[in-house]
Amino acid sequence: MNETLYTLRPVSALYKVLPEAEPMSEQNGKMFLNESYDFQIAYKSDTVFLGGQITAHGGLAEQIEIREELLSAVTFEPEDADDYYLKSKLIPDALTEPRVCGLAAQPGTWRAVWVTVVLPKGFAAGTYRTEFAWKDATGKVLAETSYTIEVLPAVLPETDLRLTNWIHYDCIAEKHGVHLFDDDFYKIFGEYLNAYVDIGFNMLYVPLFTPPLDTAVGAERLTAQLVGVRKENGKYIFDFSALERFVRFAQSHGIRYFEFGHLFTQWGGLATPKIVAEENGENRRIFGWDVSSEDIGYETFLNVFLPEFMQKIDALGIRDVSAMHLTDEPGSGAVTRYAKFRTTVKKHIGDLPVMDALSCYDYCKDGLVDIPVVVLNVYDEFVKCGGKGVFAYNCCLPANSYYSNRFINLPAERTRVLGIQLFEREAKGYLHWGFNFYNSYLSKVAVDPYRETDAAGVYPCGDGFIVYPDTDRVNRSVRSELIKAGFNDYRALLLLSEYAGREEVRKMLQRHGYKSFTEYPRDPTSLLNLRNDVYDEIMRRAERKRDLPRNT
Repeated sequence: MNETLYTLRPVSALYKVLPEAEPMSEQNGKMFLNESYDFQIAYKSDTVFLGGQITAHGGLAEQIEIREELLSAVTFEPEDADDYYLKSKLIPDALTEPRVCGLAAQPGTWRAVWVTVVLPKGFAAGTYRTEFAWKDATGKVLAETSYTIEVLPAVLPETDLRLTNWIHYDCIAEKHGVHLFDDDFYKIFGEYLNAYVDIGFNMLYVPLFTPPLDTAVGAERLTAQLVGVRKENGKYIFDFSALERFVRFAQSHGIRYFEFGHLFTQWGGLATPKIVAEENGENRRIFGWDVSSEDIGYETFLNVFLPEFMQKIDALGIRDVSAMHLTDEPGSGAVTRYAKFRTTVKKHIGDLPVMDALSCYDYCKDGLVDIPVVVLNVYDEFVKCGGKGVFAYNCCLPANSYYSNRFINLPAERTRVLGIQLFEREAKGYLHWGFNFYNSYLSKVAVDPYRETDAAGVYPCGDGFIVYPDTDRVNRSVRSELIKAGFNDYRALLLLSEYAGREEVRKMLQRHGYKSFTEYPRDPTSLLNLRNDVYDEIMRRAERKRDLPRNT
């Protein structure tokens, strides 16, 4: 009678471990002192297995976090999808604390745990080998493996990008059963912000009034309004205390930049956002879908609100690190209306830049947007037309032509490559609309992201979120860690450019085949080879100058 076979295998974070595919082994890696490093331990049993855990011993074991990878069902693929998608219908994404009941394995299928290494300040550079053991519920060792990491004596610089991924505050309140902006909200919001900043985002969307985003015409989302409004004898009185608390809380968690919520509805600004005011002792909605954006009453409101708002952000000391949104993705037919919005708003906000997501260059040509946020597939066109200070964004599109995105069923390297591309294309920032959007399309109903990843069958799987809600915490995802690694790739290129110059770094990227948002090697090995070459080149140049920064 043959003994039951159990297999452990170390695997790069750039391979999604699919149940039906044997993963390629990776035995070692490199990291700088102040970056996290991810890899996986894949496991397989030839019989049904329940219980037990994978544990780390020796080496970097004290600096390691092990999380279980949960499988997500792929239920949606864009009609124009290219051939650079994973074809599996079950793909690992949510990362959770190991379950008390232990790991489960079905015969002949591969699963994995996600391993993250984070070093404390003052940690010594060197080479560390960590042992991993798969033990059953009794503590018996079923299989063993190891992974070696070379910790290099250098540190990554802070990014020079502004990086934002819109947090949906109503979704936090609804999933965690808290009231918006009360003490209980801030407890769980702190968990979201910790994840947000650790991934690399440093700019935060601020809901002055309920964001007019992803909401069906005529419908409402839960009121998420930081500015108190009272109307007395026809006059508006504003309370900014909740806004101040929000900003200071965000700063205490590492947020450096702020973008203030849209003053007009999405896709061209035909209407006003939902704004609630107290009048005669009662709260009621005074603006919304039923009020035109060009209504004189709303212009009067803005003429009173905006000067007081500017005084407040000046008092908070954040004017120089902030921007204002008007309307998200205005089309070519809204240019004239947008120009009117800008005139109304700019006379009060002065040098506070207007920032909006765009696909139509007319808004830049006419100088209407100070910080254009441009979808990847027209980014180069904006730059060629003279666009300056350009941010990049992606969303449910582009889903074809090999553009980077963060759908669950994309290869890992296709998500991570964005950091390299932002450097190569000299973007000034990056935006995505969905950090934690747990609603259906147009927010008609709430969805469970663990079970429904496509916004009720409308968005590519995972487009709306990269973190998952848990009872009193937030769970990261494979994709959030790939995005973080991509942002760290950018920082590594930034560090190399301090030694070699940006143009030399771009030449290096070109030699490795990284030439644009669509022209790059479509395999994980190439990306790993590039990153290792970047590590080596940094160390060579730093040692030549005797300039090895320490993690102090």
